[in-house]
Amino acid sequence: MISLKGITKVFKNRFGSFHALDNVDLSINKGEIFGIIGYSGAGKSTLVRMMNLLETPTSGDVSVGDTQLTQLPQSQLRKARRKIGMVFQHFNLLWSRTVADNVALPLEIAGVPKREHAQRVKELLELVGLADKADSYPSQLSGGQKQRVGIARALANQPDVLLCDEATSALDPKTTDSILELLKEINRKLGLTVVLITHEMHVIEKICDRVAVMESGRVIELGDVVDVFSRPKTTTTREFISQVTGAEQLEDEDLRQIGPGTLLRCTFLGESTNQAVISHLIRDLGVEVSIIQGQIKRLKEIAFGTLYIQVHGDLDVEAKAVAYLKKQGVNVEVLQSVEGGGAK
Repeated sequence: MISLKGITKVFKNRFGSFHALDNVDLSINKGEIFGIIGYSGAGKSTLVRMMNLLETPTSGDVSVGDTQLTQLPQSQLRKARRKIGMVFQHFNLLWSRTVADNVALPLEIAGVPKREHAQRVKELLELVGLADKADSYPSQLSGGQKQRVGIARALANQPDVLLCDEATSALDPKTTDSILELLKEINRKLGLTVVLITHEMHVIEKICDRVAVMESGRVIELGDVVDVFSRPKTTTTREFISQVTGAEQLEDEDLRQIGPGTLLRCTFLGESTNQAVISHLIRDLGVEVSIIQGQIKRLKEIAFGTLYIQVHGDLDVEAKAVAYLKKQGVNVEVLQSVEGGGAK
């Protein structure tokens, strides 16, 4: 549905140049909810603005559906953008217009006859749960209600794609969850492709099918949310995952305080979370095991857990313990070996 090929964006000022995006390739499937996560300055907001060409790439191609946006003249690009709705962090509502008039604004810009506005606006306000707020003004609404108006407005021209740039970061946790549930419902009912930009792993965990992790203008990790959670490949991804698992990333200072022994990070997925794997390890191998920390949650209806344990014994015991856990379907990473030192 969305294809980005070799996207580079260089911003220049009097102090020099800055690569906001560095040769990014990304494909987003039709009808999926796709998350892009990264810390401030990672390039994620610049990337999402490439998807409707609010930012023009220094180099690279952007396609949405069968349309190559980077090849369109301005007149055709404006028309193509009507099929790409966008939801903003700070709502961007017009305070002097009612809720209904805010939702109708894209229809006015697109030249839709005014007699057709009322029915479309009514349908959209019912969809987002604000049927009784049509005549209210933004100043009379809560933050969550304002964002619902923003979502309704983004849907006015019946887009194929909905881009959400930090759409929940200005909201409290309870309201965030309600907005995420609304986006999931819209995705299901309308078959929209939804792209979420965020710095909160909870957003990814809650509704996304796939996720791209960004750092310094590049995609450093990409895959199904369950796969990325269960087998993170980078430190940045592990840090984000710790936001929702409750199992903090152990730093070098933590490792030194734990003392000698083999420290393992065990990731459990699905049925393995319900099995007494550690108890069986102790019983079957006769090894001494200390549990350092961990937690089990549900991710996309699949049980997911992270557990830090320490196995006491020599290198032979370490190897047998790791092999045993892997045989039970547990993903194992050695953070500190019995020989001492940091992660292998």
